[in-house]
Amino acid sequence: MPSGFVIRPAQYAEEPELYAIHRAAMESYVTATWGPWDDAWQQDHFAGSWPDLRLAIEIEGELSGFLDLDEQGDAVVIDAIELAPRWQRQGVGTAVIRAVQARAAERGLPVTLRVLKVNPARALYERLGFQHTGQTDTHYLMAWHP
Repeated sequence: MPSGFVIRPAQYAEEPELYAIHRAAMESYVTATWGPWDDAWQQDHFAGSWPDLRLAIEIEGELSGFLDLDEQGDAVVIDAIELAPRWQRQGVGTAVIRAVQARAAERGLPVTLRVLKVNPARALYERLGFQHTGQTDTHYLMAWHP
């Protein structure tokens, strides 16, 4: 794992850089699921759907990814966790999700998420104890219970 990472509130001024991370992390999965990447639509959707809780992930001082959470209901929902490809498969995603799980466990809440069927991150979620709870045409629905 890299020597250090920080999770902090994302700043809207970082949106262009976060969008670039989103594209690098997700373009191949989006293309495999829905067809060619529509950059104009993706940029508009990304900028227009800034969640209440978007957290930036910095690794060794570099903006390297983001985590979108919804903690308002009876579960903690991971709406997105995306890392720039150069930081993937180094333990950062595992550490971030474990931190979300620990925070949810303190509150006695499950953690839920959905993952594109073509995204190999599903194996990571399974290793961290998430179980399949359903599916859509494009996604697997998963939950972890403390």
